[in-house]
Amino acid sequence: MKAIRAFLCRVKKAGKLRKDTVKTVAMGREREFRAWDVGDDTFIFEKGIANHLSEHPSVLIVEKASLKRKTPGYVFTMTTGNHSVAAFPLLDGRFWRLSRVPKMKQGDVLMKEILCSNVVAGTIEISQRDVPSKRLYRADEWLLGPNVGFDLCDIVMGDRNDTTLEHYRQLGQEWRVKPLAWTQSEMKVALAGCKKRISTKTRYYHSMKGVHFMTYQTFKAFAALAETDMEAFVKELRELVSVYEGNQYSFTRQPKLRGHHEIELFGLKRGVALEKIIPELERLMESIALSRATQSDIVRRIGEIAALYGSLLTSPELMDENSKAFTELLYMHVTGEIYTHSGEGSTPAFDDRRTAIPGATYVDGRPIMHPGADDRSEVLLSNIRSLMSKDEKIEYANVYELREDGDEHSPSINRTREIVYKTNRGPLEHSMIEKRLSKSTKDYSSYMLARIECLKALGIGLSEYRVLRRRRQIGKRPTDYYVRRRLEGEPMDSIPANYFCNADDSSIEEKEVVLALATLMGDAAAQNMAMKKYDPATESPLYGVGKEIYEFEYDIMAERVVPKTVTTCSIRGSFGWPDISMTDENLSNLMNFYLGYYAHALKDYQRRHNVSMQELAERFMGGFEFRTHAMEWQLSVMRDKLEDFKPNLSASFKFDRKWRFVMWSLERQERRLAMFRRIFFSKVELVENEDLRNNPGEIRIESIPG
Repeated sequence: MKAIRAFLCRVKKAGKLRKDTVKTVAMGREREFRAWDVGDDTFIFEKGIANHLSEHPSVLIVEKASLKRKTPGYVFTMTTGNHSVAAFPLLDGRFWRLSRVPKMKQGDVLMKEILCSNVVAGTIEISQRDVPSKRLYRADEWLLGPNVGFDLCDIVMGDRNDTTLEHYRQLGQEWRVKPLAWTQSEMKVALAGCKKRISTKTRYYHSMKGVHFMTYQTFKAFAALAETDMEAFVKELRELVSVYEGNQYSFTRQPKLRGHHEIELFGLKRGVALEKIIPELERLMESIALSRATQSDIVRRIGEIAALYGSLLTSPELMDENSKAFTELLYMHVTGEIYTHSGEGSTPAFDDRRTAIPGATYVDGRPIMHPGADDRSEVLLSNIRSLMSKDEKIEYANVYELREDGDEHSPSINRTREIVYKTNRGPLEHSMIEKRLSKSTKDYSSYMLARIECLKALGIGLSEYRVLRRRRQIGKRPTDYYVRRRLEGEPMDSIPANYFCNADDSSIEEKEVVLALATLMGDAAAQNMAMKKYDPATESPLYGVGKEIYEFEYDIMAERVVPKTVTTCSIRGSFGWPDISMTDENLSNLMNFYLGYYAHALKDYQRRHNVSMQELAERFMGGFEFRTHAMEWQLSVMRDKLEDFKPNLSASFKFDRKWRFVMWSLERQERRLAMFRRIFFSKVELVENEDLRNNPGEIRIESIPG
């Protein structure tokens, strides 16, 4: 909260305090406001607001010209409660006559001119709602200007509006737009951070669109107060269904956004609460106000209403706040993603598995580093600039951290990064992947580059790799990082489903596209085996885990999208096969191990498509054989150069022996393709006969001897 407290102190120290105070009654209690003028700007704070910064105070930001014509400057308010606490007295002129908006236009001004925000984790989190993007940009510049003095990291754009998102991308500031959570734990942290009170002790989940969601569990806790604390129960019931001064409706009836209200009962179909539950609460409030109900009557009736609420939930899982269904659906409501999906049970978007982090804004090709940008990002951006041609300049760049399954959101020095940038000499963005070397051993970077160049010489599809120049040490130990260009295409699990569909009828799957991709899977498998990829930690060849990148193209003859090529985006595990003895026994073990994995990967693919395993296996093996012939031909025409290659590496890497084994093994792979085919089809038959339902997701293969 340091930035917010510093801001409050700056305003009070530099501003001129208006003599009068304004008192209002909002949500059942009196509130007092003071105002400070700093130049043309006016800052209005509720008395004692500095003591409530952890309770997500509501903030309004509006240009004075929207309230009074031709008036310069901004109005900034900060209050407890919801946004209406300041919005109504501001618009109707009670706040020092700052507004002259006619009553009939006040609703439009509130929706389209005023930016509603909240103090969240020490930042000002802005909800754009229906406010035009250009108005948001101007307000952001004002907040970062001298009169207010916030830093880039103090202002967060809460809505992922496409126009706004693109604007901040072109400033290199996508990290200032609030990212969507990806894992369950991230969602839970985000939900815990958006709990907000209005006037009672009840805590609602406050959405970016201004809706206060009350869950079934919260409602049950509220209902239980009727037995233990009647006074608190009545206060909370009044908050739900009573009409406060200045309001036309109660909070549960006050329209907010797309069928939702200021307070919304979560987990019900839209309209159900208003039809069946809110009237019951209103009748109960009336009975209490007129003293027509005893405590036992109240306990019984609120218990019945709670039971009715539970029976009307769209899913029983929504009763459990620890369930996946509850977390995902509530998160969609809180972020506003629910309004961009057709169904209320849709899965949240996971933002391409990357999170923007501070980097730099480029002005005439020169970077202005952002607060929070670390040394690693600075070195990365510096190396990218070194790749530019004469007179070529970076226009903008955004730095991201990439995440994998099970990866949490906390920053890590080991996490892969991506930089997406555009120069003044190209219409399209470029993308580079930056990653830490898996080992900090001396000369390991040279060992990595030597393997890459050897394998590329065999025709294996790998990207261009460069080890970064490091100006300073990152972390406690000297660590090398490398960059590579992002490959065109998608990993298997990210291929759009419509690529397999008939152009005229999406319900029809194009069998030939499915088979063609199986051919590329075989192509990738041949490259994987030639590289001798092996991870000792998982005892796998790292095949079918998202490292094969499949590129599609539009075939004008077939008049549809078809698979084009496959490349490998990772060098990890290459030259990794643990036994490098050149024996028939080792070759047999190698064949059984790799082909067993490939059969299981092909079965996983087959389950998603309406094509027989036999047809897919035939195409797969065709791709395997084609790539094997191609690589062996490359080896034969460049044999002398490849055999004479001596990169002068440490003996600990065993490069010479491993490279000879790779070449020897590739020759045998090509000579014995008939044997490879027989073994592969036997593995396919075993996979087909396995009862995978007893072992979901488990891969069973022959173990490696010794």
